[in-house]
Parts: sequence; structure tokens; C-alpha cells
Amino acid sequence: MSTTPHQLRLLGVTKRFPGVVALKDVTFEVRTGEVHALVGENGAGKSTLMGVAAGSTVPDTGTVEIGGEPLRAFSPFVSQRQGLAIVRQNPAVVPDLSVLENMLLGVPDEFRAGQGSDSDWAHGVFEGLDIALDLRARVAELNVVQRQHLEIAKALALKPKILILDEPTEPFDEAEIERLLQRVRDLAVAGTAIVYISHRLREVERVADRITVLRDGQVRGTFDKGTVNESDIVRLIVGRDVDTVFPPKRPADAAPAAVPALRLEQFSGARFHDIDLTLQPGEIIGIAGIEGNGQREFVRALAGLDASSGAVELKGRKLRIRNAAFARRAGIAFVPPDRLKESLMTRMTVRENTSMGALKVFSRFGVLNTASESRGTRAAVERLAVKAPSLETPISSLSGGNQQKVVIARQLLTSPHLLVAHEPTHGVDAGARVEIYKILRSVADQGAGVIVASSDGIELAGLCDRVLVFSRGHVVRELAGDDVSEHNITESALTSTQLRRRSDTTEGFAQKLMRLARGDYAPSAVVLLLILLLGVYAATTSAYYMNNFNLEGLFELAAALAFISMGQLLVLLTGGIDMSVGPLAGLTTVIASFFILPGRSPWFMALGFVIIIGVGIAVGTTNVLLVRRAKITPVVATLVTYFGLQGISLLLRPLQGGSFSTEVTAAIRKSIGHVMPVSFLVAITLACLLELGLRRRRWGYNVRATGSDEPAAHRLGVKINPTYLFAYVGCSLLTLLGGILLMGQIGIGDPSSGVTYTLSSITAVVLGGASVYGGRGSFIGALFGALLIQQIINVTTIKNLNQAWQYWVLGLLILAAAGFYSKARQLAESRVG
Repeated sequence: MSTTPHQLRLLGVTKRFPGVVALKDVTFEVRTGEVHALVGENGAGKSTLMGVAAGSTVPDTGTVEIGGEPLRAFSPFVSQRQGLAIVRQNPAVVPDLSVLENMLLGVPDEFRAGQGSDSDWAHGVFEGLDIALDLRARVAELNVVQRQHLEIAKALALKPKILILDEPTEPFDEAEIERLLQRVRDLAVAGTAIVYISHRLREVERVADRITVLRDGQVRGTFDKGTVNESDIVRLIVGRDVDTVFPPKRPADAAPAAVPALRLEQFSGARFHDIDLTLQPGEIIGIAGIEGNGQREFVRALAGLDASSGAVELKGRKLRIRNAAFARRAGIAFVPPDRLKESLMTRMTVRENTSMGALKVFSRFGVLNTASESRGTRAAVERLAVKAPSLETPISSLSGGNQQKVVIARQLLTSPHLLVAHEPTHGVDAGARVEIYKILRSVADQGAGVIVASSDGIELAGLCDRVLVFSRGHVVRELAGDDVSEHNITESALTSTQLRRRSDTTEGFAQKLMRLARGDYAPSAVVLLLILLLGVYAATTSAYYMNNFNLEGLFELAAALAFISMGQLLVLLTGGIDMSVGPLAGLTTVIASFFILPGRSPWFMALGFVIIIGVGIAVGTTNVLLVRRAKITPVVATLVTYFGLQGISLLLRPLQGGSFSTEVTAAIRKSIGHVMPVSFLVAITLACLLELGLRRRRWGYNVRATGSDEPAAHRLGVKINPTYLFAYVGCSLLTLLGGILLMGQIGIGDPSSGVTYTLSSITAVVLGGASVYGGRGSFIGALFGALLIQQIINVTTIKNLNQAWQYWVLGLLILAAAGFYSKARQLAESRVG
């Protein structure tokens, strides 16, 4: 028995979820300098067990020891600092943050101390790992391989004692896989304890010192390297004998059909060119090559997701693939590589996900026949042996293999002439892979053509009748018959392509302009331009616009809205919303009307401001409790607060009353040269400081990460509940500043004075480029949005236009802004690859 100390020990771990026992009394240990493989079917409990080790999942019973010490608390933050890092199957990266910001969020300050600037440190990490990533690129713009590189870089930058790799090679080609496996071996030699989770058993056999099999949440055995073979492991994984042989291929001497399933001539698109191809009915053609050589774009163009040109003939019918909807109608079905991002509606049921792409099959005159839908989807999922408690089970509760079979079942409901499958077994266990291979061959045997793009040479060799190898957008070799082998596929891909490890990051003017257009400050620039154009128009058509009194009033009103809008943005960045800001601003004036009165002592007035601040903190805390503890959606929760605050204001001041001290209001309304209010200058200063914090401070990363992808942020160690508390309380405090300015403007306690600010603040942040889904926005944009609203009100008033024009102009601007920003972001993400 080995005496090597254990770096990671999980003892007697049990974890139950509603209706299922995910882990049952599991004990798992990893020694120093060991690669310990953990294998099992999808849903066996592997990721749950590693979530317990990483602190992101709290077990019902059991203990975790890291480096010989008990895990002090079940938190990713704590496990990370005790020496554990994890590379997840679904990378814990935040899409709305840049590559550099993700690195800084995932690697705490103490791990970067004394290593130069943040950029220099990140460059050093990437260079040491031979990874080429643009630090400025937003993660949403990265392809799946680049995201995996980023995930690995974050983990290794922590220099962990224990490294968990959960399906680390899924998006990689053979060259990338070999490079990672060599790094795993080097880390183990250096003393790192490594947990290696993979469905690719060949990799497990190559790299692991020990193998533990998990099935149905229980350990089925731990074995030393060499004591079990692949067949033994598969048998233990699925609990039965499995025929690991691929289904029989199409006979090599089969006569070609009179009408091919698919014919392509000079088929071209982004990153692939002049592809000629004839696919026979019943034939499966594989697409291979080093990642980035046009395979991805080729299959997406066939599915209508990317633009293409050239001659296309499907079952003898000439067509031009205009878009995805046209491709589906023509009989082309597509299985994308990322089921969670591109295929599944995770909040919907198995039935709804299965029938979603084939509703016309179950409809007459646009009316869905639910009985027919249920029968059809039940038959489809039974045909593919989908394991689900019922058709009404949420798709998110199924294992990855069963989710993938639902994706395929949806495509088969339309009886396609051509099935295009891109990485069809991505993240799927050994048993489910065999079933998917049989499904694909069954589709071909029924007369359809099948195209499979995969980075797995074994998969292509065992499944496909022919394999086309891509290099630099061209087919450089076609393998058929006995030449279709893993060796020939890998050799052809490697010898025909010079792998580019470094990309040219020098940007031309057009690239720089595109980067600016899709950045967070492009909306601010557009809004500022509109403000200036409206100002020029007003100044040239009305002498009153440039009057000092008018400009002072414009900036003064904009300042109050700017403070409230910046508060609204703080919440919106987390993915929430605060409908209560308007009544809170009005309540500020009501409370002040009892304390900020002529003749009152400074101490009494100070007490009033203390009460106002206390109310703001209480309101923000109440909103957080309703949203996080009571699990009420932010809109509903803050609407409750909205009506509560408005009711309190009316109870305290049914009518306007309580004139404020003129000394206080004069101080609040102080201006420079009777043109520029000090309050507006304070708003500018605060917006700049908040913007700096949003981009350069931990609180800014936490807020944006939470709104962009809360589960990923949690796995990165962000303390979610404190982040929400910070955002909602911060919003209330910023709203109070706006309320104080409002107090100076109206001079009297008015319970209805703030109600319009709720919608105005939302309008301002949307005009400033904030995403209503969270994660993106700018305090500078919120400031400019507030100023634009007041500019529109000011100009329409000067021009004696009906008040309706204010609403029409703002509505049109919101519509244009939402469309423009959405299109810019879609274009940015469509360039991924």
C-alpha cells in the first residue's frame, strides 16, 4: 500500500437533491503527485462530488480535507485558498467581462503579488502555457476552444496543490489534447495531486495512475493503472456488458444512388472555400482537421447559420441556403456542439424541447394539437431511449447524454434529408456515445445523408464511411474504405496544417472601429452626439436656449436624474431592477420636510439627514431580502417596495407641506457663474469614480460578473448575496442624493415628487447602453442618458411642442438604441470561431 500522503480526501460524502440521491457515502482520495481518474456515466455524480471538493456544493453528510486540513467552509473562495483549483466542463468564465478581467476575477490579488502590472502578469501566464488570447477581447466573443484555454489558465495561475480537470479536452483536437496531457504529467511529477474526469477512456488509460468508477452516486471500485482495460471500465461504468463496436458501415461496394442526398460545387463561406462534395443516401461523411481550419464554418453554413455561396443540391433539388429557417424547411437538420447555449431551453420541459423545432408537424392552421404533440414527442424520446421520469420533466434535470439525445430527437421529428452533427457526443459518457452512434447510423440507413464534424479521430474512424480533412479552409485529403483510420485522420490533419500558436493582434483602423462599436462606451459616444446635435439645433433656432437661467435649470434637473440613474444602473448590472427609486426620492423630500425647516438647529437638521440615510439602507436591505431570501423576482419585489414607500409618503404628507430652510436649499442649488450647478459637477465626478471602480476594482468585477453569469461568478468565489446587498443599498443611497437635489428644486415636501423618476432612470441607463439582462453598462452612459432626457424635455419645451413629443422621441430613441446595441453585440458574437 502506498505511503504517499493524500492531498485531497472526501470521506463519507452524501448529497441528496429533490427526488434523487446524487452521492451516497462516497469516499475518494488523491495522493500527492498522482493523476487519479474519476469516470462514470453522465449523472453518476462526478461533477457533484467535485463540486463538494471545490466548495460550491454543500454535502448533507461527509467531510473534505485539502492538504491534510479540513475544509474550513464550503465556499469556492475557501477551497481556492486552501490550495484547490478546478477546470470545469462548462468553463466558469463570465461572458460580459474581458479576458483580462476574467483572469483578475478568477485569480485573487495574493496570487499575483510582485508580478508587474495586471496585463504583464496575464501575458506571462499565457506565454508560459503557450496560449494566444487577446486580453481586451470580451469572453462572449471567444470560441469554445479559447474559453477552455482561459479556464485552464485561470486554474494553473493559482499554482494549486490539487487540480481538478473535468472533461478538459472536450473541445480540443488531437494536438491540443497531447499538449494538455503532457502538461498534466509534468504537474504530477512536480507534486500536484490531479483529479482527471473524462469520458474519453483512451486518455484516461494514457494519463491516470489510478481509476475510480462512480455509478449511480456510489463508488464501484478503485483500480491501479494496468489492472483493468477499456472494456472492464465500460462494464463498470454502465453496470452491464456493452457492445463497444461501432455499428456496421455502409457496404464499400454499394452502388451510388441516381439522386445523391447532397451535392456541393464550389461551396464557399467565411474561412472555407471551393468545397466539392457528393454525399450518397445512407452514407456518413466525417469532417476532420485542426481546430480553426474552416470545419466549424462549413457545417454552420450548411445549417444556414453562416453565409455561403456556390451550388447546393439536396435530394436533386437545387437551392440556396439563405438562413437557418430556410435550411430547416428544405430538410437540413443541425445538431450544434454546445447544447446548453445553442439548442436547449433549460427552463422548459423534455416535451417542449423535443417538439420546439417541429411544431408545424403537430399543428393545423397554426393551432397546436397537444395530443398529437405528446404522442409524437413520446415516440421520439422512446425511439432514442431518452431516460427521463416523464415528458414534463425539466430538461435541465437530465444528464448530458440524455439532453443530447433530446436535441437529436427534435431534429429527427422533421424527417430530414440531411443531418449535420457537430461534435454530437460532446460531454457524453461511454454508454450514451454507443447509443448516439447507433442513432446516427440508423438515420443514414433510412436514406438520409449524415455529416459528422468531430475532433475525435476514433469516433470518425469508427462511425464514418468517408472522412474529409480540412486545412486552411480547403479539403486537403479524402479518406475512404480501409484508409479511414484514427492514425490516418490524425496524421493527415497534422501534416497538412501548420498549427498557428500565435495570432497577429495588430489591429487596423477598421478593427479598432469595430472594437469600439461593440464596447461599453460606444453608446455613451452616440448619446453625447445626440445631446450636442439637439443643443446646436436649439441654439440656432431659439435665443432662449443659451440663456444662463435655462442652462442652469437643464444641468440641475439632469443632476438629480443622473444620481438616481447611476443607482438604477448599479442594480441593473447585477441582473436586477429597482422600481422603488422614484417613491424613495419622493420620500426623501417628505422626511426632510419635518426636519430641514427654517429656524431649526443644525443638529436637528442633521438628525433628519441621518434618518434619511437610515431609510435608504433599510429600503435597499428590504429589496435584497425580498429578492434573495423570499425568491421574488426583482420587478415584483421592488414594485412591492414602490407601493409601500408611496403609501408611507402619502400617510406622512397627504398634501404638499413643510417649506425647507432657504439656507439649505441655496447650498444644494449652488452654481458656478449661474450656469453650471455644483451638483452636476459632483455627478460628473462621481460617475467617473464609479466607472473607474467598475472597471478596475474587485467590487466592479463582482457586480458585473454576478449579472453576467451568476453561477459562474459563484464558482469563481464571488460572494453573491453580499454583492446584491452592495448593489441594492448602493442604489438606495445614490437615489437619496437625487432626492436631496429634488428637495432643493421643489422647496417643499411633496409625496408625489419622485414617482416619474423610476421610468426615467430606467430609460437613462438603457439609452446609456446598459443591458437589461445584467453584466454590461457604464456610469458615464447613465450620466449622459440622464442629460439626454433633460435635453429632449428642454428642447421640446422651448419649441412649444406638445408634451407628447417628449414621449415619442424618447420611445423612438429607446427602440433605436436597443436595436443598435443588440445588433452590434450579435455581430460581435457571430464572429466567434
